[in-house]
Amino acid sequence: MATLLSECCPHAALTALRERLNLCPDTVGEGERAAVLAEADALLQGRWTLFGYPVQFDDPPRWTRNYALGKDWMDAPAKAIDYRRIDVAGGVKYVWEPSRGQPILRLATAYALTHDARYAKTALCWLTDWIERNPRGWGIHWTSALEHAIRVFAWGYALALLGEAVGDSDGSRMLGALLQHAEYIERHLSPGSSANNHLIGEAAALAFLGRVLPQQPAVQRWAHKGFRMLEREAIRQFFDDGVNAEQGFGYLPFVWEFYLHAYRLQPLPNAVAVRLQRNIDFVRTVMDASGYVPQVGDEDDGTVVPLWSERANRYRVVGRALGMMLHIEPPPALTDSDDALCLWLFGSAPTGGSRITESRLYPGGGYAVLHSARWQTLFDAGPLGLGSLAAHGHADALSIWASVDGKPLLIDAGTYAYHEDPEWRNHFRSTPAHNTLTLDNRNQSEILGAFLWGKRARSEFTICDLRQNTVEGTTDAYLPDRVVRRVQLQDEQLLITDTIEWDAARSAQWHWHFHPDWQVQPDGEGTWRITDGIGTVRLSLSGLTGYTAQLYYGDEASKLGWYSPRFGHKVPCTTLAVEKTPLDDWLRVEWRFELI
Repeated sequence: MATLLSECCPHAALTALRERLNLCPDTVGEGERAAVLAEADALLQGRWTLFGYPVQFDDPPRWTRNYALGKDWMDAPAKAIDYRRIDVAGGVKYVWEPSRGQPILRLATAYALTHDARYAKTALCWLTDWIERNPRGWGIHWTSALEHAIRVFAWGYALALLGEAVGDSDGSRMLGALLQHAEYIERHLSPGSSANNHLIGEAAALAFLGRVLPQQPAVQRWAHKGFRMLEREAIRQFFDDGVNAEQGFGYLPFVWEFYLHAYRLQPLPNAVAVRLQRNIDFVRTVMDASGYVPQVGDEDDGTVVPLWSERANRYRVVGRALGMMLHIEPPPALTDSDDALCLWLFGSAPTGGSRITESRLYPGGGYAVLHSARWQTLFDAGPLGLGSLAAHGHADALSIWASVDGKPLLIDAGTYAYHEDPEWRNHFRSTPAHNTLTLDNRNQSEILGAFLWGKRARSEFTICDLRQNTVEGTTDAYLPDRVVRRVQLQDEQLLITDTIEWDAARSAQWHWHFHPDWQVQPDGEGTWRITDGIGTVRLSLSGLTGYTAQLYYGDEASKLGWYSPRFGHKVPCTTLAVEKTPLDDWLRVEWRFELI
C-alpha cells in the first residue's frame, strides 16, 4: 500500500478518478435537483433518515452510535467484536448504515450540483473523521467485507463529485483508506456458504478500484480477480432463466448496482450481460402497473451509490440505468426521479421502458407469472434460497402474490428485522407469514438461525399451461402428506385449488395476507368481501367443512395481521387465517377471488 501511494500523485490520481467516472450533474432535472438539495440541507443540520426513521447526527457523526437507540458499540479490536450481538447497541445494521458513506455521498452530490462550499466542507470533514476514528482493524466497521465494499463505491464517487475541493493532503489520506479497504476485502472475501450478494459486492469493489486507481501491480490484480469473480458469480447466482438464486427480490437492485458500477468501466462478457438482461426482464414481468414488485424473500433497502433522492424507486432507478448500459428495454419510469441515475451516469435517459404483461414460466427459479386483463399473479414452486445457508429465502413454497387492476392485493408480509428482533425475524420468514398452507402449524422448512435453515422444503411444477393461464405445483415439505396447489387465472377471477392427501397430519391451516389498502369483512358463510373503496373482490371458499376462520389486524400475540413495507417498519394489515381439524383422508379446497 505504501508503494502504491508513493508512486502516484494524489492530485493526478483523483483527476483520473473523476475522468473515468465522468458524472453529469448538469443533466439532472429541477425536481430531482431540489429533492437532493433538500436532503443535503437537512444533513448540514444533522438530520437524516435511518431506515425511514428521522435521526439527529452529531457533527461529525459518532460512527459507532446506533442513532435509532442512542447506544454505542464498544471501542475494541474488530476481531473481538461479534456483530451479531443485539445486547450492545441493537442490530448492527443501524450503525453500519450511516458508515456506508451515503450521507457523505449526498453532501458531495449537492456540492457537484451547486459548488456551494458548505457541502464540500462538511463532506470532507466527515470523511476524514471516519478514517481517523476507525483505524485499520479496529471497531465494528472492520467486521464486514461487504460494508468495506459499499464504502469503496460511495467514497470513490464522493471524491469524484467533490473534485478540486479535495486537497492533496486529504486526497492522499482518502486514497490510502481506499487501498486499505481493498486489501481488507481481498483478504476477507465471503466464503463458500456465505458467497451470495456479499461476494458480488466485494468482487465489484475490487474490480471498480482496479479501474479507477493508477495501474500498479496490486491494483491490476484486484481488477483481474474482481472481474473474474463477477463473471463466475453471475453464472452461479442467476439461473439461466434470469431468476436470482437467493430468492430475495429486494436484493436485485442492490446486485444490479454492483454490476452497473463495475462494468461501466469494462466491457461486459456475454455471459454476464445475458444473465442481467434476463433478470431485468423477470422484474419487468413481476412488476405491476403501479410499479410494485412482490416482496419475496428478504429485503433490507440496501443501496450502493444512491445518486437519486429518497423518493425514487430502486427497481426502476437502477433498472433503467442498467438497462441503458445493456442496451435493452428497461422498466418504465413512473416519476422523474426514476431517471436520476441514468442522467448522472450517462447524461441522458432511455426513451422507452415498459413492463412485460404476458404470462411466463421461470423453471430454474421456480416461479410462474400469470397475467390477465385485470389480474397479475406470481406463484412460487421453487427452491428456498442459494447454497447451503439459503440465508435470504423465506418458507414460502406454493405461495401466491397477486395484484388486481394494477394494485397489490395479496402480499408477502415482508422482512422487518434481521438480528435486531429474533422473534419477529422468525415470524416474517415463516410459512404463516405467506399466502400458502401449513400442516399441523409447522413451517415448511426448519429455521435454525437468523440466516440459517436446516431441513428444507423442495418444490416443483407439475402442470404448466400458460395458454390456459394454469399452473400447478407440489412440495415435499410435509411428506408423507402430499400437498398440491393449482392456480388458474381468468379475466375476472383467480382460482386457487389446494389438494391434500392426508397420511400423518392432523390439521391444515391457510393464511391470506392483504395489502393495507384493502379492508376485509365476512360476507356470509365461506365468503369475504375485500374492498379498497374503489374496487371490490369477493373471496369464496368451497370444499371445506368444519373449519374455523378468523381475521387478524395488527395482532401482537399471534403476530398475524402485520405487513413490513420496508426494513425496520411494520404496519397493520388484514390476515385471514382458516384452519381445518381433524383432516379428512383427502381434501380438495377451492379459493375463488372474483372481481364484482
